[in-house]
Amino acid sequence: MIGPPERAAGEQIALLRSVGYAAFGRHERNLDVLDLVFDSLVDAPESCRDEVRALRFAGHGITLDVDVRGRGDLTIELRVSPAGPVVVESRGSEGGPTNARLVSFLLRWPGTAQRPVRTAWVML
Repeated sequence: MIGPPERAAGEQIALLRSVGYAAFGRHERNLDVLDLVFDSLVDAPESCRDEVRALRFAGHGITLDVDVRGRGDLTIELRVSPAGPVVVESRGSEGGPTNARLVSFLLRWPGTAQRPVRTAWVML
């Protein structure tokens, strides 16, 4: 059964996703968007151990796994599938009083016909 905290987190994710899609539609028409399909903070809170948060974005034949470690200074590890040469850029805002960061990753494959992709926005 979903309780109030999980429901609130799900509503926040849905709101961020809709805002992100609206922003992409206005500014980045040449990109595909990867959806957030797993967030250990919401989908498996019991698995969040040692301050490690796991995120998975997927779509358009691409998967991006993100591991986030730490609280203040974050360490972020990215894994892209299928593997190959890829350029990853991040966009976001530094956190305010709560120190939360709103982030999206852009993936490009230089020298290929693969369309660039951007992840849905997520709060770290």
